[in-house]
Amino acid sequence: MSFSRPLESKRGRAVNPATNEAWFDLLGDTQQKYGLRPKTTWAADESGFQAGGGQRERVMGARKQEPQYQQRDGNRENITVIVTICGDGTALAPTVIFKGSAFQAAWKQDNPADATLGYSKKGWTDGEIGVEWIKDFDRQTKHTVEPGEYRCLLVDGHNSHYTRSFLQYARTHQILVLCYPAHTTHIYQGLDVVIFSVLKKCLSEERDRYERETGEKISKKNFLTVYGRAHLRALSSDNVKAAFRKTGVWPYDRSVVTADMMAPSKETSCEGSLPVVPETPIR
Repeated sequence: MSFSRPLESKRGRAVNPATNEAWFDLLGDTQQKYGLRPKTTWAADESGFQAGGGQRERVMGARKQEPQYQQRDGNRENITVIVTICGDGTALAPTVIFKGSAFQAAWKQDNPADATLGYSKKGWTDGEIGVEWIKDFDRQTKHTVEPGEYRCLLVDGHNSHYTRSFLQYARTHQILVLCYPAHTTHIYQGLDVVIFSVLKKCLSEERDRYERETGEKISKKNFLTVYGRAHLRALSSDNVKAAFRKTGVWPYDRSVVTADMMAPSKETSCEGSLPVVPETPIR
């Protein structure tokens, strides 16, 4: 028996031969032109979490047996985490964005993943947070490259990655910003393909363990503690390398996207969703 998930029509149309060729041409040309290496190739994305949420679990039992329910506190407040991984199998300390209008002393806690903490009115990333994040990315990675060497950062089309201040900072500090084609992260983005599913499973397990051991519900007062444990488990070197390998980024391999993976686009699309490839990755 197998289970499948529905695919949005715009995602099905987006991954087609023309888009695939344009993406891998851009990626390969950039790698060659700037002499990129695994340790200079990075990918980042944000994902939303809910303190009181958790993954659904399938339970098997005898027929007519009363169902068993795992209690949750129902806290649905959004918490955003920005995760950044490298082609050499390493990962940066995450950035956690809480919903709020100012830092609160109660947010200070055990922080096993050494996460950077921020806040916004809705708990989401925005242009201002994006600029602060690229500065933090530079601070954490500049020691890994030789003088004059470029770093490549793969991101999706979220507007926080494309403000003037963000791109100017990246250009000034020799950070190449490459954007995945629209609506294709389920194929090309290693964090979506490999990391986030593992991370959310680990977080659900760590949340349950913490609540059993302490009797406390998960909130912003202890989220860093619980998330940090899950982050360190999920972002193993093997998992991070698999994220780059399975999406053909490192080692470079356009054959990872097969004809079957592009099949949903055949009846509805014959054009790529990428614009004309610019001469350089950053304009």
